[in-house]
Amino acid sequence: MQESPRTRSILLYLSFVGISAIFWGFLTFNSDVQLDIEVPVEMSLPSNVHLLGKVPDTLTVTVKDRGYRFFSYMFHKSPKLTLRFSDYSDGNSTFKIDQSHLKKAISTVLNKHANIVSVLPESINIKYTDLPGKKVPVKADITVEPRDDYALYGALIQSHDSVLVFSDAKTLSEIHEVYTHHVEETELTDTLRRKVAIAPINGAVIEPRVIDIMVPIEKLVTQNRTIKIDVRNAPQGIKILLFPSDVQVTYRSPQSRITDESGITAVVDYNEINFNGSNKVKVQIGEMPAAYQDVKFSHDSVEYIIEKH
Repeated sequence: MQESPRTRSILLYLSFVGISAIFWGFLTFNSDVQLDIEVPVEMSLPSNVHLLGKVPDTLTVTVKDRGYRFFSYMFHKSPKLTLRFSDYSDGNSTFKIDQSHLKKAISTVLNKHANIVSVLPESINIKYTDLPGKKVPVKADITVEPRDDYALYGALIQSHDSVLVFSDAKTLSEIHEVYTHHVEETELTDTLRRKVAIAPINGAVIEPRVIDIMVPIEKLVTQNRTIKIDVRNAPQGIKILLFPSDVQVTYRSPQSRITDESGITAVVDYNEINFNGSNKVKVQIGEMPAAYQDVKFSHDSVEYIIEKH
C-alpha cells in the first residue's frame, strides 16, 4: 500500500523529534546538571537524652553532577542520613550542626562525584536535656453534651492520669500539670472513645504525647417505683404518722439500671411542719443518683399526725 503524503510528513516529523531527543540526551547526560533531592534524616540518640526541638524529617539538597549519574537519584530511594548525637553535641545542652558540617555529612551518603551546592535548612541547632522526666498529672480539657434522651453515666476514663515532662531544670520547676487539646462534642448518643493529644509546651517534651479517653453515655428510659416516705429531724419522743406513707416516683435513668432499686429517697422534714396551718407537709427528694433526670412524685404533700411518747 502506497503511503499518503500526510503519513510521510508525520513519519518525517517523528524522525526529527527522535533524533533531536537523542542529541539532547547525549548532551545532557555528558554535561553538569543541577537537581534538588530530598534526603531523609534520622537521629541516633542515647536513651537518656531528649531533644527539646524538632529535627527536620528531610533535608532539601541541591546537587550538581553529570546528567547520567542522576539516574541513580531518579530510580532509587534517596539515601538516609543518620546524625549521631555524640558527633554534634556541645556537651552543654545544645545539639548543633553548621552548614559546612551538614554538607560534609550529606556527602558521605551521596555519589562521591556529586557536588553539593546548597542544603535547606542550612543548619540544625536544637536544645536537649538529659535530666530525668518529671511526672505530672494530665487533665482532659473536654466538654460533652448528650442528646436530650441520653445522659452521662460515670466518670471520664483516661488511659493515663499522669505523663512525663522532659526539659531544663527551670522549665520543669514551673510545670505542675498538663492538659489535652480541647475536645467538644454535642448531641452524643453513644459512649465517646477518642485519642487526644497533649497540648505542647514550648521548650519541653511530653511522653506519651497522646492518651485515650472514654466518656460513658447511656440512653435514658422512664421508670416508675413506689417508695416509702421517711421523716427527718423529728425530736426524740415524737413520732410522725404519714398518710399515705409511701409515694410513687417517676424518673428517667440510664438503661443499664432498669433492674436496680431506684436509689431515690422521699422525705418530709419535721422542721418544715406548720403547726398553726395546714395538716399537710411537703414531700421532698432526699437522695438521688446524679445520672437521674426529671424526678417527680405522685404527691407534692401528705397528711400527718404527731404522736408523743
